[in-house]
Amino acid sequence: MRDALLGGLFACLGIFMMVQAAGFPAFPGQPYGASLLPGLLGAGFIIAGGILAAQDLLGRVGAPWVAFDEALRSRNGLISAALMVATVLAHILLGGWLGFIPVALVTLCVIFLWFGVRLLPALLIAAASTALCWVLFAIFLEVPLPRGLLVGIV
Repeated sequence: MRDALLGGLFACLGIFMMVQAAGFPAFPGQPYGASLLPGLLGAGFIIAGGILAAQDLLGRVGAPWVAFDEALRSRNGLISAALMVATVLAHILLGGWLGFIPVALVTLCVIFLWFGVRLLPALLIAAASTALCWVLFAIFLEVPLPRGLLVGIV
């Protein structure tokens, strides 16, 4: 995908962020409110997206807007790309029912095995990665990761 198209998407996302943040309430007695950070991030997205689009439009005249990478022209490349999409869909569709931990363990193991990691290292790395993500997000950042089947256990 050309940088001009990607830059335009980022600029649109920045506009959306700023519009949504405009309705956030102000803090009593403060000159700023809850909209400050998302507004700044939105402005950054607009500026960075605009720069990315401008650089691409000025430097690559006549290039196609979308082109497939050479890796996607092979069977293994297509399967690898489909596997990445499938893991995201697995987290979306199965995460709430099964929980973050089982879905993350299985998807990471499948990815590692597909890319040639031996079984034991794949299992160990998947378990360590899942545990690290759980500790960072669920415990330190207090993000409510779905527990699914592990409600009452974790």
